[in-house]
Amino acid sequence: MDNIIFKAIVLSIIFVLGNLFSAQAETIHISGKIADKVSGKALSQTTVYINDLQNGTIDSVYSNINGLWEYDLAVTSINGEPGLPITFRVSQNYPNPFNPSTRIDLSIPESGEVQVTVFNALGEKIDAHRDFLQPGNYSIDWNSKGSSGIYFIQIKTGQGSITRKMIQLDGGQGSGLSRFQRANVRVSHATGTLTSIPVRIRASKFAYIDHSVDSEVSGGEYFEIALESIHHHYTMIDLHNDILVKMIDSPSYHLADWHSYNHTDIPRLQEGGVDVQFFVVWVDPSHYLQNSYQRAMDMIDLFQTELSLNEETIAQAGTFAQSRSINDQNKIAAVLAVEGGHAIENDIAKLKAFHQTGMRYLTITWNNSLDWAVSAQDSRSATVGLSDFGRKVIRTLDTLGVIIDVSHTGIKTIEDILEVTQNPIIATHSGVRALRNHYRNLYDYQIQAIANSGGVIGVVFYPPFLTSGGPAYISTVADHIDYIVNLVGIDYAAIGSDFDGIGTNTVIGLEDVSKFPDLTLELLNRGYSNAKVEKILGANFRRVFEQVCGD
Repeated sequence: MDNIIFKAIVLSIIFVLGNLFSAQAETIHISGKIADKVSGKALSQTTVYINDLQNGTIDSVYSNINGLWEYDLAVTSINGEPGLPITFRVSQNYPNPFNPSTRIDLSIPESGEVQVTVFNALGEKIDAHRDFLQPGNYSIDWNSKGSSGIYFIQIKTGQGSITRKMIQLDGGQGSGLSRFQRANVRVSHATGTLTSIPVRIRASKFAYIDHSVDSEVSGGEYFEIALESIHHHYTMIDLHNDILVKMIDSPSYHLADWHSYNHTDIPRLQEGGVDVQFFVVWVDPSHYLQNSYQRAMDMIDLFQTELSLNEETIAQAGTFAQSRSINDQNKIAAVLAVEGGHAIENDIAKLKAFHQTGMRYLTITWNNSLDWAVSAQDSRSATVGLSDFGRKVIRTLDTLGVIIDVSHTGIKTIEDILEVTQNPIIATHSGVRALRNHYRNLYDYQIQAIANSGGVIGVVFYPPFLTSGGPAYISTVADHIDYIVNLVGIDYAAIGSDFDGIGTNTVIGLEDVSKFPDLTLELLNRGYSNAKVEKILGANFRRVFEQVCGD
């Protein structure tokens, strides 16, 4: 008997304490969605930190597969007793618009029957629910039922009727209205008014820039947060793209349209977060050697035509400052380059004419040697370099403010260039010879010489330049970047894809210009900091761009 009495006392204490805590503890329900800023895709497994700025507490939740999260913020009523509303109140539903469900919060000051009815835009009743409720704060859910469109939810009590509009994005066969659920909000008993709480909500996900929102919440708030990826946050510059070569022989191919072939168009550049794209003019010497200058000018005319057709999305730049201004208008900055000195046809006037069109780097040779400069493919690469005319070309490039590109250029020619130029030089689309022994790649001492000049090496995406056999992967490209960084430091690595100059033989995972973010993700996974990624994506080349081409 004594044991039974003891158990009864314990249960009574637990019951009293439970009622006490439930009387003092209240919650404010908040929720939201996390999505990618560029694509709009939902981001799962995003950490959402909720900081109660009033008491300093911080808690966190994760977004689900649909990017959705919710949290009940625990608060304490002002006088230690649960607060009751003094007016009939209905909050706007959240989320709104919605798919597949939305929630409506309401406050009932007096006990009585509450009826909820959902109508479509034609006034037809879709669903209804009624219940007898005690005074308090409640919520009721609507799960998509019927076709998409505008709906109205009407709540009737003895104190009146309130209607709210809802926008259902997609049709559904959901359950419609749920039952009422208790949903406490913080109330000041002195005034009977809702009390808001200051909170800071911070969303954090790997490979994205953290985003914070400060707000006053009283219950029912819904926060839509768009996170910007680290890749899209920083300026991305691709040093080498050959789409103009494809387009001049394909009149129906235009940059405005998304394509399932070739590697480049404006929609895919936007998806890939490319801010500054160097468009290369390359004239095939096996077909147009005797008319290379005119062929190059025809390609430049094509370039200008495409820009005029896409004024809202792309514009030409000649300096980094111009590029930044164009990017600020939410456009891609397009910069011209000429690959192969044979296009000037041994004429300094034609070199100057290219500069007038906006050419901002000249690749000194392609695979074919010139009578004034020897290429890397030439058997004389290590012993023969610039002629006197070749030295004049280099000095003219310095005077004009045109960057010197030594990809494809012979060993001795690069050495001669470094003796003549007063500016940093670059290799726009090359690999590391220590990792892949190919004549197109750079020896360690050449990488060091380019770095010593203040230049950069744009790592190429062409598998035969990256690996000696089999496919190349994103990790293979990152290996070449790692090597350069470990050899000469973080300030000299850049990106030079050579898209649309490599045929269909692409790196697995880097099949076109939309895939650049995946290379950034690989670098982040390897432990590169945000600041180092920013340098590789564009800040390193910016240094050269500004120094040679001006502000």
